[in-house]
Amino acid sequence: MRFPVSRNAQEKLPSNLTVLRVTPENIEHAVGMYYSPRAEYIGSPPPSPARYTYRVGVGDQLRVQVWTTPERTTTGGEPSLPQGEGPIVDETGMFFYPFVGEVRGRGRTLREIRAELTERLQAYLRDPQVEVAVEKFRAHSVMITGAIGNPGPTVLTNVPLHLVDLLNSSGVGNESDLSRIKLRRRGVEYTINARLFLEQGQLQHNPVLLPGDTVHVPELRGNQVYIFGEIATRSLQLENGKQSLTEILAKVGGIDRQRANARGVFVFRRTNASSGGFDVVFQFDLTDASTLIMMKSFPIMPQDIIFVTKDPVTRWSDTVGRVLLPATGLLRARDVARNFND
Repeated sequence: MRFPVSRNAQEKLPSNLTVLRVTPENIEHAVGMYYSPRAEYIGSPPPSPARYTYRVGVGDQLRVQVWTTPERTTTGGEPSLPQGEGPIVDETGMFFYPFVGEVRGRGRTLREIRAELTERLQAYLRDPQVEVAVEKFRAHSVMITGAIGNPGPTVLTNVPLHLVDLLNSSGVGNESDLSRIKLRRRGVEYTINARLFLEQGQLQHNPVLLPGDTVHVPELRGNQVYIFGEIATRSLQLENGKQSLTEILAKVGGIDRQRANARGVFVFRRTNASSGGFDVVFQFDLTDASTLIMMKSFPIMPQDIIFVTKDPVTRWSDTVGRVLLPATGLLRARDVARNFND
């Protein structure tokens, strides 16, 4: 595999292939124009509620406190309930409170329950002051599955639970694909790219989770980059979060300084998925010290190809070696000139 380094040789490339020589002057343009999530990574996050309100459900244990006068405080009515054993909402959605009797809890806010208790206790107490809280949350949960450290249910409380909070508590690993998370809510499936929230602060990709939500984190696939040329040839799985060209080269041990052409570090990228081929090539010139700094701010995308070409001396040595092979020398000799067209 070879790719021309000089401008003159690059003029012979197909017209639909753009070669962009990355410099300190155009690095921001290159990143801004050619680094963007592909269509399948943009996602379709669900709308978040304007305001999250916890509604009591079956199994929740409540704590009710009643104040009658500043001199007297009772917990759980009169007689007081033992501390830590507040009323529990049963399978019918009701709970029992002394003097009041059965009270509906399921589907109601704490404010609504407090208002009813206050009104009904006035028949027995003068100006009762009532406080209602959930002592043990049991009614509502969300489920997380997939490539995650601790899959399973997570109980919801009166504090809103955002998707990223759930991911953090469930244990995200390098194999977790945060760009294509599936959220199923009330029979509708949404795709969420949590990386857009983590990297760009797009709040819609960190929605508040609601009772009954199911979150599935897929395994990271199709997220490789490919490295060829005067460097350790391999495919490398991109981890979650942005990774720069410098980081990728460091992971494979750097380029071969004796064999590589410092002007010929290329990144091939497909920006138009429908084209079927690579349409942009970024060229980095390592003979300029500022390039090393630029490479740290140049993010690599899934399916990119990184290619480091040979320098002319190495190409001459390799070509002569092939020509001198006794079985193929005559056939390969004709290729010598073609190796130096760029």
